[in-house]
Amino acid sequence: MRILYWIRGPNKAKRGQSCLIGFCLYVYFTSGILALAQKSSHTRIISNVELVQVPLIVFDEKGSVAINLKKTDFRLIDDGVVQQILHLDRVRRPVSFVILADLSDSMTSKIPFVQEAAFSLLDPMDEQCQSCDEYSVVAVATRAHRLIDFTRDQEDLSRRFPFLLTAMYGRTSLFDGIYLGATVANQDAANQRRAMVIISDGGDNNSRYNLYETEHLLEEADLPVFAIMAGPAYEPLFHRADKQRAKGVPWPNLPGFLMAGPEVEYIGPAERQGPHNLRVLTQGTGGGVFTAKTVDDIWRIVRTIGMAVRYQYVLTYEPLHEAAVETKRSKSPDKNNRHKIHIELYPQEDFRGYSVPYYRDSYTDPEQF
Repeated sequence: MRILYWIRGPNKAKRGQSCLIGFCLYVYFTSGILALAQKSSHTRIISNVELVQVPLIVFDEKGSVAINLKKTDFRLIDDGVVQQILHLDRVRRPVSFVILADLSDSMTSKIPFVQEAAFSLLDPMDEQCQSCDEYSVVAVATRAHRLIDFTRDQEDLSRRFPFLLTAMYGRTSLFDGIYLGATVANQDAANQRRAMVIISDGGDNNSRYNLYETEHLLEEADLPVFAIMAGPAYEPLFHRADKQRAKGVPWPNLPGFLMAGPEVEYIGPAERQGPHNLRVLTQGTGGGVFTAKTVDDIWRIVRTIGMAVRYQYVLTYEPLHEAAVETKRSKSPDKNNRHKIHIELYPQEDFRGYSVPYYRDSYTDPEQF
């Protein structure tokens, strides 16, 4: 009111001066109020709200990847407390695949298995999205090194695989290869969704890193890891000249390789430990280990892995923990303070035969990083 009074005064000079002073005061107080409002709004936006996302794979009663599930079909339990699922996402996403190919001595007689598994991963899930995914290849022998940088050219990969994925005749640095593959995925992948596919017997006898260090790396890498092993009855099937790949596609022309004779013993201590290594390395990432017992199993297994990663379910929730649980956790000597997660389909009688075998079953409080 006082500002308006001076604007209406009789003296023109005073009136102009009053207008200027009034305008400055108006801008000053208005800017201050807006700044406080923006600061208050900004404070609310960055409030400490913790959201957890859990990728998972669901199989139906026929062993196929389950589709068309709703968030109300899941029950998620975090440290014994049932959580409210905020979002369920399942759409086709482009994936950056790291193919970790074991080409060491112990895999010499299984090189065709390595090649065919790598070929099968290139099969597109959607013809309209053939260029969505990208692939990088890491080879494991005495040393781990990258064979192929990330590329979306599947035709070029199909031509190069038979000549690149050949025996290297060395010891096995599998854990080093996993470290390299995780680094490649983290630094060079163009797609937000990534996955590693290990084609190996799981043995390691030459790495700088050990199993525990590699497991810890993968737990924090946000990288689902799948492993494909060849069953004991697998090798003789490759010698059938008339054998066709899945969908009637002929076998690629493979370069010659040295087959191990019956007197050569490749199943040493490292290889016997292989299945255990792969289970430990994959189970904390949301992936798993698959064994191909026949040639036809390769395409089915790799197809399942590809579909599961490309059309993966992702559950999002805001953790709610009981006070007693938090009190116990705050007194725990374990500095990692990992939260345990359990996911199931609910009600169970509506999903007989379904399974949720692959998801990350724990996470660490963000404050611990």
